[in-house]
Amino acid sequence: MKRSLPMILVILLVFSIGACAANRTPEPSPTPTPSPSPAPANNVTYKDGTYTGEGDKRQYGYENATVVITNGKIETITLRRLENDGKEVNYDDWTGKEVNGKVRPNLKKYRTDLADQMVEKQTYNVDIISGATDSSKGWQLAVQRALEKAKK
Repeated sequence: MKRSLPMILVILLVFSIGACAANRTPEPSPTPTPSPSPAPANNVTYKDGTYTGEGDKRQYGYENATVVITNGKIETITLRRLENDGKEVNYDDWTGKEVNGKVRPNLKKYRTDLADQMVEKQTYNVDIISGATDSSKGWQLAVQRALEKAKK
């Protein structure tokens, strides 16, 4: 009994301190300072023209991009998924449905969504699309390589 009394007192002390901390009134948060304006998405100047780039080749193919620059800005981007032999995939087989027992990502939609984001933000550095991570990264790399060719 003599040994358990100090242990009980320590436990009560810990709970008492915890209860006091839980009932503490939070300090008012400091007045928020305005965050700086974000830097422009892309301050690089490009030469007008049409440029192509490729992502790294992987076991089942790779990504390709054609970027059109007009008046120094990205006007359009066309993203493609290519098989190892360089032939473009049939996007009707890549609609998020099961093909031959395997669900394929919806590249038919993802490639246009990603291209639209890149044109809007004037950069290849946009969020990747969940569900098509490898393809998204490949397309980013392909566009980056095409834009490298277009730099003034």
